[in-house]
Amino acid sequence: MIHTYGHRTPGKCRSETAEQMDCMSWLECHYPDRAGLCFHPSNETTVDKRKPGWAMHLEKRRRMGVKKGAPDIIDLWGTDRWRSGVFELKALNGKATKEQVEFLESADARGSFCAICYGFEEFKKAWLDYLAA
Repeated sequence: MIHTYGHRTPGKCRSETAEQMDCMSWLECHYPDRAGLCFHPSNETTVDKRKPGWAMHLEKRRRMGVKKGAPDIIDLWGTDRWRSGVFELKALNGKATKEQVEFLESADARGSFCAICYGFEEFKKAWLDYLAA
């Protein structure tokens, strides 16, 4: 089951990057014992297709293991019930991609707690639910 926290709210809002930094800072402050196995995979990239070598850059990242749709926050620590926790963080006006949903579905099928969170405040709720399970 993919848990959804909050909802998409069209309009101007904080960037996903700002929300992400708040999430990680909160985790490091409130859950320092888990911080070592909780991370953000650097799977996004902006490529300027006007520059030479852009296709080679993307191929290199693919060969290094970058996965389309990988969630924004991964906790490998796990809980009594879940093997791990994977959290797709979205800006309030964001929307999960097909690849992101497919990744979460695959992780869910293998026993992970999976959540889509619209912003930092909703991530905190998801995290607490994950720990309580």
